[in-house]
Amino acid sequence: MTYLRKVLKIGNSSLFITLPKPWCEKYSINEGDILEALESSTGELILVPRKKEESEKTFYINLEVLQSSYVEKILSYAYINGYTKLRISYKDKKLFEELKSLIESKFMGLLLVSENDNEAVFSFALDINQVDFYEIIKRMDRITSFMIDLISDSNKVKAMDAEVDKLYFLLIRMLRTGLTDSAIAKKLMLSPVQFLDYRLVLHFIETIGDELTNIAGKISSEELEAVKKLKEISIMAFLGDKRVKPSNIEQASNEAYSSLESVDPQIALNVSRIIEMAKDIADLSETLYLV
Repeated sequence: MTYLRKVLKIGNSSLFITLPKPWCEKYSINEGDILEALESSTGELILVPRKKEESEKTFYINLEVLQSSYVEKILSYAYINGYTKLRISYKDKKLFEELKSLIESKFMGLLLVSENDNEAVFSFALDINQVDFYEIIKRMDRITSFMIDLISDSNKVKAMDAEVDKLYFLLIRMLRTGLTDSAIAKKLMLSPVQFLDYRLVLHFIETIGDELTNIAGKISSEELEAVKKLKEISIMAFLGDKRVKPSNIEQASNEAYSSLESVDPQIALNVSRIIEMAKDIADLSETLYLV
């Protein structure tokens, strides 16, 4: 939603704008509330409501009435939307054990804090304010590079992809929380457009991991060396490394496409998708094409 506001003047020097009524209603903004005004690196002024004291956000799941195919989707929803507790009710212990394994394998920071015969509670125990958002993106990049180095070992690649997935969900949770939590918004210092860009880049890296898992054991690391180089310098460019120039991306892209000539056509489809996503990451860079 976009709102246009005219800047008005009070007295000799004070300037002000009115706040959109729908926005105030959505976030329960009332007279006397405090808003933090954060200036992004690109000049946008971001208004963030000071987080009001509130009880922990609890999400309830009843395994007896929830279709098994929806369990992971429901958990993902609760996790990335910042719920601090999951309260799970169940009768079938086997169903709960499967859910517990899913949580442990996919959602970082969720710990089982209580359990009885028909109910369990998971709590998000990670202080997200201490998470280094940008370093974790670099870690995801390094893991996908290791996946390429070990592409002949499908088991190791699959295990590393699971780690990429966990980091992906953690950072998506952080991004979404940053839209309403002033402390995290201040830490990230991203404009609304940059929030979207980082969301896309995280999706691309996570999907690259999935594509590598699909071709593990069917291609050599040597055949993916040029693709690995393109992926790495694309992420460097997106994160603002000014050593990466457009010519570097173009050359790396050409070399990556050329490497497909010796690859099985079916596998080449997966690899070409990785190349396209790496190029898309570079295209989202704010500094790559600046003179």
